[in-house]
Amino acid sequence: MLVIDEVYHHTALQISSSDLLYLIERLKVKKENEIETLKQKIEQFEQKRRAEEVAYQSLSPVRKWFAGRPASHHQAVEYMVQVKERFRKMEQIRRRIRDLDLIMGRIQLASHNRQEEIELSPETIREIRQLSETEDVQA
Repeated sequence: MLVIDEVYHHTALQISSSDLLYLIERLKVKKENEIETLKQKIEQFEQKRRAEEVAYQSLSPVRKWFAGRPASHHQAVEYMVQVKERFRKMEQIRRRIRDLDLIMGRIQLASHNRQEEIELSPETIREIRQLSETEDVQA
């Protein structure tokens, strides 16, 4: 199967449809792992915040006054920005996984119709090339 660049309309890859489907499935797994990593980082932030709050609550009133709050306003804002950014990245990755599902459907349809060409975005082609370098697939 020939993979045509949607933007530049030139042949970017020549690969069998089964190998192409395999690589896209691997891309989906990689993206799902990225989501899990982001979820773990958010959970680590949450655990740190809870530990700081527990330590603060265990102090006597006088020590609380001298110690101050465990997370200043600035730290709380920074924390929320980081968490919000990670949630935004997770949503982008989920959107990319949905795109990969659509691409897999297009590839299967093209294979079924004995179509020898399929157009993919430059981003998808780049990801397939990078993944094919680490996998045992010639692209």
